[in-house]
Parts: sequence; structure tokens; C-alpha cells
Amino acid sequence: MKRRQFIRTSALAAAGVVVAPYILPSGRLFAATGTRLVNHVVFVLFGGGLRIQETALQQYLANQGLATQGNILPNLFSGAQPSTNLVYSKWTPALSKPLASYGTLFKEISYKTGPTGHFNGHTVAMTGNYTNTQLDLRINPDSPTVFEYYRKHTDPAKSAINAWWLSEGLGPYTALNYSRHANYGADFGANFLSPVTTFIGQGSKLANTPDFQADDVLRIDKALNFLDNSFDKAGKNLPGIVNSEADKIKIEQFIKDTINRTQQSKINFALPSGVNQSELTGDLLNITYSWEVINAFEPELMVVNTFNSDICHSDFSSYIQNMHKADYGVGWLWNKIQNHPKLKNDTIMICMPEHGRNDVANNLYDSNGLKAYDHTSDDNSRRVFAIVAGPSSVVKQGQVLGSAGSPAGETIDIIPTIAHILGFEKDIPSGMLGGKALTAAFN
Repeated sequence: MKRRQFIRTSALAAAGVVVAPYILPSGRLFAATGTRLVNHVVFVLFGGGLRIQETALQQYLANQGLATQGNILPNLFSGAQPSTNLVYSKWTPALSKPLASYGTLFKEISYKTGPTGHFNGHTVAMTGNYTNTQLDLRINPDSPTVFEYYRKHTDPAKSAINAWWLSEGLGPYTALNYSRHANYGADFGANFLSPVTTFIGQGSKLANTPDFQADDVLRIDKALNFLDNSFDKAGKNLPGIVNSEADKIKIEQFIKDTINRTQQSKINFALPSGVNQSELTGDLLNITYSWEVINAFEPELMVVNTFNSDICHSDFSSYIQNMHKADYGVGWLWNKIQNHPKLKNDTIMICMPEHGRNDVANNLYDSNGLKAYDHTSDDNSRRVFAIVAGPSSVVKQGQVLGSAGSPAGETIDIIPTIAHILGFEKDIPSGMLGGKALTAAFN
């Protein structure tokens, strides 16, 4: 071979090595292009519908015809608590300074369109796409969830043990750990737990199998073997989250250990010192066990919700009390993260209500004579806040954005924001998400 031809052939071969596509485990040709801001995200989704007036605007009872305002969420926002006309028991804040001071407060963002129902609100927040009245509560959503985007578009590919969805209740919310989308689905979903049911309620239920009891493991294995041996489609390929054998053992052992610790009163619940466990709500239990999961597995992505504020339909006073308790739980969880040697400088927490509540009260009054509020898709039920908190090197501290009539974003922006934080935003196919990352929160 002549020298010139050899050089030309060698150059072409070298070029082929450079440009030849490499198939990654996720099924994409090239590695993720984004740079991570941190390696852990905890998204606290306040369910039950929180009015902007009693939360970010700190109006307390001003809308009840009483000249009493104040901040009932001292772990989230700066501002003095009410001192008169108290309809709730004040708890000493878990934090020395509120969560918003550790990051950016989007004082007002918009739930722009679609029904302001609870499952709708959760679905919008966890898929980054608005819903319509045709949303089916009995099945997984059509649009991929944040867990699927994270697991499919993060390289090296992440296992399910790195992604968790912890819901205060069961019902349709068990379906939000993955979607029915043809290109995503259960293969990229998250592990699901309902701690109130799993660790507190009658019978302890396995992660990802909410209809089975914990002592049914052998029967589940027998059923799986029967399917594997009897049908062309193996049981392992049936819909549902798939953990590796090693991870399944870890999760099973975690559940058993946590049940035992609960029964032996060895769980540190999200309560102020001296407050009796009778004050625990489902929200506080969900937050407590969220920390148990975080501490055990150090997941990169967790979504945890609250729901007890939904009592506002008929009991405004209990709504205030339950929000105040959930606020404490969030502060308690942030404290736990900040005292963890690995997570404290490597975690961003995002907080947002699923949706708001109506401006005009319904016809119900509680025992204190306070009016109740529904959430029927009026303009006020589309007004919420969001907080993005994290290390000062990453998140702008003490910044406040957005106001009435000038929202600083939308609820569909949270998923692109999480994708931006974990470095896979640019790898999500164009047109999949309706919102944009809240980049104003970051340095």
C-alpha cells in the first residue's frame, strides 16, 4: 500500500472510531449532555389545596372578616406568626431560619389551565403537562413522570432504588410512579410506598405491590414462578417496577426493619420536643418515613406529598392546623438532610402546592365560625407558590420572585427544573414538556 493511501485509509478509520454511534443502556446513542447542579432532589408536593392567602401572602384570618394576619408556615417563610385569634396550636419551628432564606421563593406561580382537582394537580406537577377533564383516576397517566425522564435520560442508567414516590394515601396516587407512554413506562418508574399504610396501618404492604401483605412474599414468588413456567410472557415482564435482585433484598429488609423499629417505638417522628405522638398526622408520618428512605438509600430523586389540608372543604381551623404541622415536617426534613454528611451540600429541596383554593367561600362553617373553601378552578385556585432551596454555591439565597398578576412561572415548570438540576434537561425529546426550568433560582 502506498504511503498516501495508507495515511488516507488510517485517517478514515480514525474518523470512523470518533463518529461511530455507541448505544448506551438507556437506548440513546450518546451520553447525557447536561451538567448536574447537585446529585439529590427532594420534591415536597403539598396536596389538599393550599390557598395563596394563608400561605405565601400570610393573611391568616384576614379573609374571614377578622383583622388578624400572620405567618402560619414559619419553617417555609419569613414573617411573624399571628398573636391573636389563634385557631391552631403553635409549634416551635424546626428551623432557625425559614427554608425560603436557603434559596429562592417564587411567591406566585400559576396553575394555568385544566381542572384543579387533586389527582389532576398531582399529575400536572409530576409530569410537567396540564391535564383535562378526561383524566382517568384508575390508570397511570399518559405523559411520562419525572421518574421516567430521570431514569431513561441519566447516564449511566439509574436503577429504581434511586427514585422514590411516597404518598400520604393510596387511591389513584399509586399510579403516579410511571406512565403508560410507549417510550417510557414501568421500566423507568420509581419505587412507591404509602408509609401510613405500610408501617402504621393494618398489615404491612410491600413496595410496588400495594394489594399484598408483607407476609405474602413466598406466595408472590410462587405466583411469579407459575407465570414463568406456564406462559410465553414471563412474570418479570408484566407491568410493574423492576428492581434488581440485590435491590429487592435491600428494600424488603428495609421494610421489615422499619416495621420492627416502628413496633418497638424506635422511630424518630417529625414532632417538636415534648409533643405527644397523638399529634401526628398522615402528613407527618409520610415525611418521617421519607427520611427513613432517604437515610437508607440516599436516592437521587424523591417526591413526597402531604394531603391532610384537604379538610378545608368543611373545617378551616383544622386546615390551618394541618398546614402548620406539615410546615414543621418540611423544616424537620430539611434539618435531617443538612445534618447528613453526604447529602447536606448535595441536595436541593423544592416545595409547591398541587393547586390553590377558591377566593369565595362555600356555605359551610367550622366550630369557630370560620368559612370553608373549595377548589373549583376559579382564578384563585390557580395561584400557588414554590420554593427552591439548596446550597448557596448553587441556589440564589433569599431571592423573592413573582407577585399577584405577575407570576414567576407555572406549576409545569417543576419537572424541567428537576431535569435541569440533575443534568438531563437537554436529553428529553422536544415537545414532551410544556414548561421550562426555573433557572432564575440558580447562580
